[in-house]
Amino acid sequence: MLPLDAAFVAAWDWALEFDARMNELILAGDHDSILRYPKFGQAACLAVPTNEHYLPLLYVLGLQDKRDEVRFFADKVTLGSVSMRSIRVG
Repeated sequence: MLPLDAAFVAAWDWALEFDARMNELILAGDHDSILRYPKFGQAACLAVPTNEHYLPLLYVLGLQDKRDEVRFFADKVTLGSVSMRSIRVG
């Protein structure tokens, strides 16, 4: 059996691509594009096959005022495709 840390070594390219795009859009405050994520193609389809884990991001961003600073924590992609990117608003 592999040690637990061995499961956290690599991430799929599409998972990294989608996570990086979300990072850029969140920092830019481009909520419209974030809502329309399926238009990002294959990476988006693979990263968000169902939206129940994506919707909480939208709820948090809905609280953001234009003057609010956004900071990230737990911003790693683990287990190949699970983005743990979390944000603080304000």
